[in-house]
Amino acid sequence: SESFVTGMLKPFADAAVDQQIAGPKARDPAERLRATNALGRCGRRPVCAKAARALEQALFDPSPTVRRGALNALVALDARAAGGAIARLLAVERDASVVPAALLALGALQVQGHAAILVRAASHPRPAIRAAALTAAGSIGGARMRRLVLNSRQMAAAEDEQWLVRSSAVLALARLGKAEDLALIQRAFQEGGGKAHWMARAAVARAIASLHPHPRAALERMLLDSDPRVAVTAATGLARAGYTPLIREYLRHPKASVRMATVSAVRSVKLLDTRPRLHHMARFDASREVRFAAAVTLFQWGDPAADEMMLDAVRANDPAIWAEAVAQLARRTGARHGRKVKAWRRTLAQQRATGGAR
Repeated sequence: SESFVTGMLKPFADAAVDQQIAGPKARDPAERLRATNALGRCGRRPVCAKAARALEQALFDPSPTVRRGALNALVALDARAAGGAIARLLAVERDASVVPAALLALGALQVQGHAAILVRAASHPRPAIRAAALTAAGSIGGARMRRLVLNSRQMAAAEDEQWLVRSSAVLALARLGKAEDLALIQRAFQEGGGKAHWMARAAVARAIASLHPHPRAALERMLLDSDPRVAVTAATGLARAGYTPLIREYLRHPKASVRMATVSAVRSVKLLDTRPRLHHMARFDASREVRFAAAVTLFQWGDPAADEMMLDAVRANDPAIWAEAVAQLARRTGARHGRKVKAWRRTLAQQRATGGAR
């Protein structure tokens, strides 16, 4: 049951949502977009059902930017009942930037019953639309979606020079495929020149981690990849496949890039028992980037010692580091203090005093 305070505040919350719902009717597209973004942050309260209905109407806004914003907001609300409205949008949408967003929304919301839409989109002349359809298929799952992804045109698309479509197909198979699909993936990768594209290598690493019964050897090789995105995918695959003792060893690897990827994997799968090692790395690792990555991991885990580490990072000369530190602090607290360290320290102390730190 509601507390007295919650009951008193509810009318104000409802009024705020009502005010935001009026926003998509404004003349200025930028104002309508701000309103759709605000509705997407409504959360899981009962009043948010009204927000979802308003966003369904915004799917047919004259501005493609607003339509994309409405799609993203519906996904943020996990508004699965909006699947019918998204399907109606796809029946009439012609904007090349909105169609992929709508397909991805169908997948993210795991909307069932619209397989025909994905089948048509998977044969679209535009690679971005085919890629979005395959990604959605991987999210929705099922035997029909697997057959769609295994279509030979998708896995051997000669015009897919950057491996956008084929990487999407491989990532989809990583979610809904079977071990026997690895042979097709490997053949497409080798014959289609996938080795030259980081996206393809990362997709194959993900598929190996998901489908191969013994993925260790292949993933260890890919952990040494020159592209950090591939290395992170391989390290995360090792962690998710249960090779946690090996992951702990890689936190001590002589190559900074490997340590960096392994820290990212540890963060992704929340290997909390690596906390002591991360404390050491955050203070003493030879690489500044690795030190910061370890500090970010500890901070995201709510480790009190990481608060000062993050404040130290705000003082850093490297814009990439201090900007990420500020973003982490803002995400944790909801405050906006820029590089004002004292203000952040007060906010963190207040949050911890009230038990608000995650």
